[in-house]
Amino acid sequence: MKNIVLCFLLLVYSVTSAQETIHMANQHIIASKNLHADREIWVSLPDSYSNTQFQPVAYPVIYVLDAEANFMHHSAVVQKFQSGNYPRIAESIVVGITNKNGDRTKDFTPINDAAFTLFIQDELFPFIQSTYRTNEFKVLIGHSLGGLFALTKLYTTPEMFNAYVAHDPSLWYNDKELLKLYQANNQPNYKKRFVMMTQVGEQEVTESLRDHYESIKAMNRILRQQPTLHYSYKHYENEDHGSVPMIGTIDFLRWLYAGYSVNIKKIKDQPELIDQTFKAFSQKMNASFLPSESYLQLVAKYMVRIKEYDLAEYYFHQRYSLFPNSEQAQKDLKDFCQSNSPNSIK
Repeated sequence: MKNIVLCFLLLVYSVTSAQETIHMANQHIIASKNLHADREIWVSLPDSYSNTQFQPVAYPVIYVLDAEANFMHHSAVVQKFQSGNYPRIAESIVVGITNKNGDRTKDFTPINDAAFTLFIQDELFPFIQSTYRTNEFKVLIGHSLGGLFALTKLYTTPEMFNAYVAHDPSLWYNDKELLKLYQANNQPNYKKRFVMMTQVGEQEVTESLRDHYESIKAMNRILRQQPTLHYSYKHYENEDHGSVPMIGTIDFLRWLYAGYSVNIKKIKDQPELIDQTFKAFSQKMNASFLPSESYLQLVAKYMVRIKEYDLAEYYFHQRYSLFPNSEQAQKDLKDFCQSNSPNSIK
């Protein structure tokens, strides 16, 4: 423990002494008419968002409830998964909704959540859309009572988000009110939304938590039978209520974006692999997903490095075709063509 504390102090000293600041998120205050209070919002942007080399594009948005507890590790996972030679997910904006000046029970529970829902629909969505470049694909991630809220919105307004995550949701609330609504609904239409529910292992269950545990099990039996859902359930035997959101969100992103990632080393033998992959993935998601400009740049330069010049030319052209307003894409294509013209090849 002393070594950990010492390393932390040394890190703090090195950062502060060099006068460096690591920027993790943008902070905004929304004066909400629906909540009759100010609500603080945190926003994390992908690296490409402000990169002037690339053409400005719109991004999916991942909304995270209980930002004080969940925003940092969620935005870190998203940042890791969307970057590098093997991006696992689409570049995305992460929006954390804090509970400062709020009440979790009031915000997240059925009947009481009307004002919070209006805040999201009528105030937060328009603010994010007007402030940042976003597309229509939205994800909601909630834990505990936040997970209850996510499943409530899936039930009442499934079109509100494209995907919902309920980590160890508090379905016991108010004598299992929401669970009973799901049980009584014989012909639900969840509009092919993507839904993941997670749960702790039974070894974490004390007698006082038995209703909590069994309610999630009952909800799982309902959701896995719904033909109008894309559904996944994860049971974590060695996790507790507090740790489930971390591993659960990693597994959710892997599940939601299954079929998105391309093995760059296979493109040499399968030139149409990127086109085929993103076409199939878009069909699965019922939304348009394209390879990012930064990824196509990486692929084109990789092909140059392994001396696959025909493929390099193809991907330099594809990048410029998909992002015609990118001056850098135009320059890279021009430079490649000039360097590989007959007069330049010895």
